Amino acid sequence: MSSNREKRKIAREGAQKLKGTDWDPSGFVAKSPIERLQELAAQEAGQAAYSENMACAECVAERQKTGDETALCQKHLAEAMGF
Repeated sequence: MSSNREKRKIAREGAQKLKGTDWDPSGFVAKSPIERLQELAAQEAGQAAYSENMACAECVAERQKTGDETALCQKHLAEAMGF
């Protein structure tokens, strides 16, 4: 386990490396909680659509037709997009 002194040293070294780049923490703007929740909801919808489509015959047919292994049927595509 690292001591506090070692942790501070690692953090200081990392900060020094970042200072040598174009990274500017003053320009960072955090997303609003509402915006972040919307992103999480969209991610969850996409994950749900892709997990459900593995057993969906229409999704399988769409993947075979297009040659795209990420293709979805209309229903699952709409769900993944949040409609």
